[in-house]
Amino acid sequence: MRYEMRSCYFLALLAVAIAAPNRNVRSLTTLPPWHLPCGEVIEQDSYEDSQQELDSILSDLRLQHQLMLQDYLNRDYEYLYDRVRIGVHEHQYIPNWVPGKKDSNHIRKLAKSSQQTIVNHLPKLHMDLQKFAVAFEELIEDETVPKIQEALKATQSYLMKMLCEVESNIAVLPSLRLPHRVERNVMSRIERDPKDDTRRLVRDWGVLLKYKDYLHAWRHVFDY
Repeated sequence: MRYEMRSCYFLALLAVAIAAPNRNVRSLTTLPPWHLPCGEVIEQDSYEDSQQELDSILSDLRLQHQLMLQDYLNRDYEYLYDRVRIGVHEHQYIPNWVPGKKDSNHIRKLAKSSQQTIVNHLPKLHMDLQKFAVAFEELIEDETVPKIQEALKATQSYLMKMLCEVESNIAVLPSLRLPHRVERNVMSRIERDPKDDTRRLVRDWGVLLKYKDYLHAWRHVFDY
């Protein structure tokens, strides 16, 4: 009798475990898309850092950045998140590892710098875009409103295209090396699982505001 009761108890626990969503499965079984933003490994194939090469690289990056920023602005996130208000006490819910004002201000100072100086900051751009990719993956995962989720997926798509462009250009420059890959665990469990929907929305809107500020910072650099 005791054996039967134990068996039933074990089967009940197993059923609960199978039915319960496991938020860690994704991190254990799938490769983060930002680890292969171009869909394949980009081999280092160095060219000379000639003026012509730098002109071409910055021109390609400028174009991709224009497309990325324009798409973001077209999504009208201010309207989609109109009900969200971020006060002094709510800032604690916005992940501090996501590039913020300090990063954006640093990037803005590159405006009017030499082409070589701008190109030397591509590894930072690559690293920062990876961090935003981590955040956007979670925003999309948690969003329940189809219209907002659709907008976030579009933003994520343009982010990945920009990351691919940056990675491809770093690979051809002998003076640069790709930074390390950012892992999903940079985002803590507490950040992934806010206690309520209000805190989640503050987190999401905070990430979007940081992203917009960061995009505008690079717009100053690309000067368009």
